[in-house]
Amino acid sequence: MINQPIKKNIRLRGFTLVEIMISILILGLVLSTVYAAYSGTMKIVRDIEYENHLYKMARTAMDRMIKDLSSLQLASGSFDLRAEKKTLSNREFYSLSFWSASHLAFGENEGEGSPAAISYYVEEDEGRGSFSLWRSDLSGAKPSKEKKINGGFVVCQNIDSLSLRFYDSAGRELESWDSSSFSAQQKGQAPVAVKIELALVNLDDKEKPYKFMTKVFLPVKK
Repeated sequence: MINQPIKKNIRLRGFTLVEIMISILILGLVLSTVYAAYSGTMKIVRDIEYENHLYKMARTAMDRMIKDLSSLQLASGSFDLRAEKKTLSNREFYSLSFWSASHLAFGENEGEGSPAAISYYVEEDEGRGSFSLWRSDLSGAKPSKEKKINGGFVVCQNIDSLSLRFYDSAGRELESWDSSSFSAQQKGQAPVAVKIELALVNLDDKEKPYKFMTKVFLPVKK
C-alpha cells in the first residue's frame, strides 16, 4: 500500500479593515497618553525652573537692598532717604533713594564701598508689558531731590508690585518717608527700619503673585 500525501487546505488570511482600524485606535490612545504624560512632566519641569529663577532673583534683589540700606551714611550731618510713588501703566510702584557707603565698583579706578547716591526704581520693559526693578549707583554724587533717577542696571524682573513701609523711633508704621521734608519727625532723619514687600508675576495665576518680604533695620545714630 502506497502512502498518499495528506493534503491540507491552507488559507492565507490578512487583517480586516475593522482590525486595522481598532489597532490604529489603540495606538492613538497609547500615544495620546504618552504625550499627555510627557507634556505634563515638561510643564512641571518648566514651572520648577521658573520658580527657582524667581526665588533667585528675589533673593538677590532683597540681599542687595539689605546691604545698601544697612550701609546708610550721614551727608553733611544728616541722613538722606526719600521714598516716592511712581505711576506706570495705571499702576503705582515705590522708588527709594538714599545716601549709602555701598557703592559697587565696576571701573578700575573706582573704590568699592565708597559713599554713593543709590536709588531703586521700577521701569516698564520696552515692548513687553512687564516691569523690572532697577538699581542706580552714583559714586560721590551728593543726594539731590531734583536730580532725575535713571541709568543703572536691572536687579529683578517680572515685578508685580513693590511696596515699602517705614518705622520711626516710636515704632509707628508710615507709608512714606522724606528726609528733605520740613517734618520734625523726618527732616534729616532716617527711619529705624524699612519693610520691603516684593511680588513677582505668577504666570499660571496672575491673581496670586509670588510674594517676598523682609525688614531692614538701619544705622540711624548720628
